[in-house]
Amino acid sequence: MWQGLLRRKHYYLVMFALISIAVVAFSFIVYKHYERIQARNDAALYEYEMIRLSRVVVVDLLDMETGVHAYLISGEPTTLEAYMVARKMLERDLSGLSGLILRKDPESAGDLYLWIERIRAFRKVLDDQIENRTLERGQAIQLKTFEKQTKEMANIRRLIETNTVKRLIKVRLQAAEAKVERSNFFYTVVIGNVLLIGIVLMGTVTIINLETEFQNRLAAQEASQQRYREVTEGINDGLFEINFLTDEFYCSAAYKAMLGYGPDEIANEAQVMRNLIHPDDRADSDAALRRYMDGSDPVYRNVFRMKHKDGGYRWILSRGVGIGDDFSSFKTMIGTHADITEQKQREEELRQLYADLETFTYITSHDLRSPLVNLKGFSKELELSVTDVTAALKPYEAKFKPEDRKVLDTALKEDIPEALGFIAKGVERMDSLTRAILDLSRIGKRVFTLEKVDAQAVFDKCIGALGYDITHKGIAIDCQPLPTLVTDPIALEQIFGNLLDNAVKYLRPDVPGRIEVSVRETSNDFIFTVADNGRGIDDVDKPKVFEIFRRARNTTEVGGLGLGMAYVKATLRRLSGGIWFESTIDEGTRFHFRLPKRAAVTEPVTPPADDIRVSA
Repeated sequence: MWQGLLRRKHYYLVMFALISIAVVAFSFIVYKHYERIQARNDAALYEYEMIRLSRVVVVDLLDMETGVHAYLISGEPTTLEAYMVARKMLERDLSGLSGLILRKDPESAGDLYLWIERIRAFRKVLDDQIENRTLERGQAIQLKTFEKQTKEMANIRRLIETNTVKRLIKVRLQAAEAKVERSNFFYTVVIGNVLLIGIVLMGTVTIINLETEFQNRLAAQEASQQRYREVTEGINDGLFEINFLTDEFYCSAAYKAMLGYGPDEIANEAQVMRNLIHPDDRADSDAALRRYMDGSDPVYRNVFRMKHKDGGYRWILSRGVGIGDDFSSFKTMIGTHADITEQKQREEELRQLYADLETFTYITSHDLRSPLVNLKGFSKELELSVTDVTAALKPYEAKFKPEDRKVLDTALKEDIPEALGFIAKGVERMDSLTRAILDLSRIGKRVFTLEKVDAQAVFDKCIGALGYDITHKGIAIDCQPLPTLVTDPIALEQIFGNLLDNAVKYLRPDVPGRIEVSVRETSNDFIFTVADNGRGIDDVDKPKVFEIFRRARNTTEVGGLGLGMAYVKATLRRLSGGIWFESTIDEGTRFHFRLPKRAAVTEPVTPPADDIRVSA
């Protein structure tokens, strides 16, 4: 769920960033469009103002010219008032025109200065005419001067009109471009809004989906937690959590209840709980916890005693999982405590029963062997006595009747030796059986030495021991390369030896014998396979393969006591392994045995260890 929350948070941030970028980009584009439209509007207004001022200047010039003509004709000073007003207006309008051009279009100021020079020249002509008329009273306007004035006025008007036409054309072009800009601006606004609505809609839909997924996961987590609570309450296991950084400790009500305490009768403190561990178990508990935290032990599983409220002790199975990046950085541990006191009591009873059974087996075997030794010794004495009797009777053979001699010869040379032979064989078989029973019973006491073992070398050694039978029977051996593993070398040799010996013994005489040995490696085990093309095992006999004194039917010509497979199974069980098989009559048998992967061990151990300690 935390990953989902993190993903939602990241998605919200991404959506916010996308929407923010889109809004900023859209605002920037709109602003740029607005700037271009405003610039075109300003340019159009400038052009229109220039046209207006230009025409005002023309009007001022015409007013000046009219005033001069009236003065020249009438000679009355009062007629100069219109001229003087127009002259002032011209100065004002030229100043405004100059200021506008210098502010808006300094590059075109040259044309303005040309206008001003022409206008000032025209104004000087008018001033000269007024001066001449004032000095030459009563004289009419000279034709030459009038023509010059008219021509200069026409040039000025033509110059201004040409500029005005250019500006009108420019205004029309700008109007057309402004229309395109307005159209682009409209489409930009529409498309931008559509994109923004699309992004917001997509974000909204995704957020709704994320919220729905989150709610579903939350509901699933709640259901999982509910199932977990029901399971933990059903199995009566106590839960604990410890924070190694802050030394904070939490334990459930079931945890305290298995020690006889109520939820509020004992503090949730790691040291308080540690003090409840049996003093003899604390050091081992701390050591086990350190081994798990430094990575020496891959799993955290421990058994120790904790003090009950009634003063007694309860056996506790503690299991937990560290939470962190790796073994060296565990911050917390979450686990369970289970009360296995009853199980421990049963185990102790079983150990006692096993010890009693072992003692009984030893005593029984010893008591059985004592009369066997007597039988063997007295049968030997009887054999010697028969020889002595035969030798003592030899000088008197001529005195016996033929029928009596025949009876003596039959008894002394055939019946008695034959009976003694049966007794000797029976004694030897009983002796072998009692020894085998003792060996089988001692497997539980045997201390295995786990070390690196070359399985290929062990296999080759076993094949060498069976070399005569393999060569004599023409058996083909096919063995894949075998690995090096950590196990007991003697035990592995006995396992291979028994399986290969059985494969050699139970081959069919009518087909060439073949034995195949292979290995398959899993994440936790090595699985060896010994396959043959021999007689196979009947379905009736399959359940009895690993029982003691059980041998295949119709195999009287094959020697053995029927203890090999029982010994192999017991050995593999002690090594935390296992064995199983597949078999078909007249096709052969495939025995598979499993041995666990282990780290290298440098000292003798007795797997599996039943008294490992782990603290809470």
